[in-house]
Amino acid sequence: MGTSECVREAEVLDAVVSGRWPAAAGEGDLRRHAIECPVCADVALVARVLRDERHEAWRDAHVPAAGHVWWRATIRARAESARAAARPITLAQGLGGACAAGVCAALIGLTWPSVAQSLSWVGAALSWGGRMDVLTLAGSALQQTLWPILVPVGICVVLMPLALYLVLSDE
Repeated sequence: MGTSECVREAEVLDAVVSGRWPAAAGEGDLRRHAIECPVCADVALVARVLRDERHEAWRDAHVPAAGHVWWRATIRARAESARAAARPITLAQGLGGACAAGVCAALIGLTWPSVAQSLSWVGAALSWGGRMDVLTLAGSALQQTLWPILVPVGICVVLMPLALYLVLSDE
């Protein structure tokens, strides 16, 4: 197993990186040493390949114009500030939706006992089996029950498009 270091390794690397290798090195002492020393030969080979690859990457690199970079940075800054400004609005809309759901749940909770009572009247009338007009009984029971439900639902149906228009319009 050979040595893993050489005292002239840095000189060979410097010559390759600066572009003086192999033409500028000529037939001098450093070139002769790199041919004889396996460590310096490997360093010269690898450094030359990496240098050539770097030059090719620089040649192929596309750098956009400064005006284009500035324009994109401005657009990005505006978009970020718009998102930051929209956060409180989004939070308020979420709270409004949660409040609306809570109001609907409260209305259902308030009217549920009367709905259950009217449905029990319909069930009792159907199980009685007499000549009583079942449709009239069911209609009056549902009419008494549905008014507390239909009025808030009707208001929501009428006002919801207006509320959506006001929330989603840009003006």
